[in-house]
Amino acid sequence: MLHADFARHLGLEIDAGEVETTQGISGIEQIYLHDITVYLPGGPVKTKAGFKDKLPVAGLLGMKGFFEFFKITFHSDQKICEIERNYQA
Repeated sequence: MLHADFARHLGLEIDAGEVETTQGISGIEQIYLHDITVYLPGGPVKTKAGFKDKLPVAGLLGMKGFFEFFKITFHSDQKICEIERNYQA
């Protein structure tokens, strides 16, 4: 889930995306889904991203489309985060 400003910056027509209704802490809202490619260490990842204007942060990473491809390790004592790609044969 990304703020709609990212879609605008990429030149996407937000309303042209597939509409999905979600329910979260702020209630029921519509998001617009678009296929995007995210460039990360180890190569690009094609995923479907949801965009909406009323997102209180820049983005939220989800199990589907991000965490399914990466192992994330947080080292709070060192204040670092490691991202390791899960390769499937």
